[in-house]
Amino acid sequence: MSKNKFNKVNSYSSDSDEMKRMLKTLGIVVLILGVFYLWFAILNGEISFGSKEKEAEIQNVEIVAGDTFTRKDETYYVMMYDFDNERQASRYSNLYNVYYQKGGSVKIYVVDLNKKFNTRFITTDSSKVNISSIDSLKVVDGTLIKVEKGKGTLKVIGEEQIKKELLDK
Repeated sequence: MSKNKFNKVNSYSSDSDEMKRMLKTLGIVVLILGVFYLWFAILNGEISFGSKEKEAEIQNVEIVAGDTFTRKDETYYVMMYDFDNERQASRYSNLYNVYYQKGGSVKIYVVDLNKKFNTRFITTDSSKVNISSIDSLKVVDGTLIKVEKGKGTLKVIGEEQIKKELLDK
């Protein structure tokens, strides 16, 4: 007589248990992907915790010198200066801010003359400043151009002259 005992092991797994495990796994994967998306969105500036008005304004203000005459606005200013010269840059930035605080209605775009793709438009001789077209555009550090209907109509050179143009009207 052999003593073979057959033990019945309950290996029954219901479909609902498998479904719960699958949904739990899927939930964890979605949560991990969501966390990565939020992390990258915050790093890239897609999501911020500041004022949305200020953020939108900053994104649309800086342009490259090659876009000086191609903005959609009918009339606007383009202020060109070296952003890396901290003392000068803060003064031009201040003029920009005061202009809007005083109710300035004409849009001002800014160009960083220190960026490589803008350097071909720079001259050191203010007598050679030319705003007639993009092909002949030449400016010195600290130039304000008024553009109307895609054409340069006014050039103002130097902080004091720009201040008069923007704030003394």
